[in-house]
Amino acid sequence: MIGDRRVLALVPARAGSQGLPGKNMRPLAGKPLVDWTLEAAAASTLIDHVLVSSDDAQVLARVQPPMQALERPAALAGPEASVIDAIAHALQHTGAGWDYVVLLQPTSPLRLTADIDAAIRLCDESGAPAVLTVSPTLKPDRFHGTLGADGHLVLDPGREGEGVVLNGAVYVGRPDRLLADRTFLTDGTRALVMPPERGQDIDTLYDFVVAEALMPHARAFAATGMPAVRR
Repeated sequence: MIGDRRVLALVPARAGSQGLPGKNMRPLAGKPLVDWTLEAAAASTLIDHVLVSSDDAQVLARVQPPMQALERPAALAGPEASVIDAIAHALQHTGAGWDYVVLLQPTSPLRLTADIDAAIRLCDESGAPAVLTVSPTLKPDRFHGTLGADGHLVLDPGREGEGVVLNGAVYVGRPDRLLADRTFLTDGTRALVMPPERGQDIDTLYDFVVAEALMPHARAFAATGMPAVRR
């Protein structure tokens, strides 16, 4: 709870994954991937209730009270399933009265509880409809570009402001706006900047290997972040 505002955290953990099958239960640094998110959510001082939405019996079995397991219906278990529909299902199951919904994907195991709480505070204090976490790009825009059909290189001349990328680690939103807009990225959405290593997202085996290598270093540099961004 933040003030008198109630906070629901949802951990969406479908069984299916096209990029890395079975990734939510894949061992990372000694424990299943999903456990890193469950532990970070459980340690939050602002989250009132944690709900794990999954069609995977192994994932649901990892959920311990006071957290709650919610079995997903088949309609929400396929690759085309919308995360907003999963949120609507969770809200229907838990009832009304939530001021914020926090979406915590298991594929961001390096995020800290401090990142979760900072995103919730930013949403509450700013009055924004939603907050998304981002990470700075590791190289300036002038190093980024595109390849044409014939292989020619076009470099980005650069844009005003710091280049960032959505990292998927924490999403915070107000339920009424989420259900109306069906997206976290709406007019007035704010960004919380996280160090790149804590925003590592896992979708492929490559991502998994990088996250495993980063794990001890991300924890060691928790206070400051790792020196990684080139200016």
